[in-house]
Amino acid sequence: MPRSRRADAVIFGFDFQVNAAIVLMIENIRDLESLRLEGNYEDIELRLNGGGYILAQAKAIEKSSSDFSHVRENLKKALKTLSEASHNTLVEKLILITNSPNPLNDKDSRSVFYGDAHRSFDSLPDSSKSIISGYLAKLSQPLNTDKFMIQVLPFETDDEDERYKVVKNKIDDFIGSMNLNIPGLGKKLMTTWHEDIFKNGSKKDASIVLDKRDVIWPIIVIATDIERCDEDLQEEFDSSTYDEIVHRYRDIIDSCCERCDFFIKVLYDYNDYQSPGKKPREKCLDFAMNKWSDYLSDFETTDIDDETKQGLIQVILYSIVRNRLSIDKIKREVNL
Repeated sequence: MPRSRRADAVIFGFDFQVNAAIVLMIENIRDLESLRLEGNYEDIELRLNGGGYILAQAKAIEKSSSDFSHVRENLKKALKTLSEASHNTLVEKLILITNSPNPLNDKDSRSVFYGDAHRSFDSLPDSSKSIISGYLAKLSQPLNTDKFMIQVLPFETDDEDERYKVVKNKIDDFIGSMNLNIPGLGKKLMTTWHEDIFKNGSKKDASIVLDKRDVIWPIIVIATDIERCDEDLQEEFDSSTYDEIVHRYRDIIDSCCERCDFFIKVLYDYNDYQSPGKKPREKCLDFAMNKWSDYLSDFETTDIDDETKQGLIQVILYSIVRNRLSIDKIKREVNL
């Protein structure tokens, strides 16, 4: 049985909400503490380090470039819920984020919402201010327009390259700001955020919150992918042994590398490790080859022979310490 028109609209709306959350998260990453979709207050809630919130209503139109029949209705609903939420918590920004290039159905303001627009209330034409003020005047406790803005995220069509183009560009710019030269990182990160993390946002339990660490950690995991290890490490193993470790035990490696506490422990131990006369690159290999036994307790449940287990631990340790500078760059850029 084909999906109903209503079901398609709901799926499209949630897809937009997820991608809007990604964009808002990236734009506010340094001050971000946690992120929630379908939260206590709004569609998207960003809790900031100082305890304040950025609250956003996500409103998507399937045929956004041509259908403006419901945009004012969306505006009215967004202003009502944002107004209510603004009086229940400490708010720094209130955002209507939409894919409509004409979110007020107002010919005088249509040009100001071109592309990836971010428009504060004060920056809007008088006709647009009048439309917004008219809706707010009917509310008992209207929001503070100094905190309100309308943001446009172009997002339309069934062509994925076109639909996600602006989101992909945002992610690529974000990666570029960290100076990470990792082929395919943008695509991998977008897939991870879509499939592995933001699926939590579809759950209605308002207690589910994604900390900044939850959304940034996948970047660190991708940056330390063992398949990107250099020849210095591979030369320490027989080629068939190395290939077996990388491919046969990939799940174990991923499970270990996704544990934040393990990363922190390894990097702390590496900083204390003394390797006189060794260059930094040589110290990485020296540490992995000689300190592997310190981490045997982390692999007690793995049912593999001792020789393979030794190589497995060495590969993981080297990958982490060899990429420590990239890890530091990521943490500095996002203020983690």
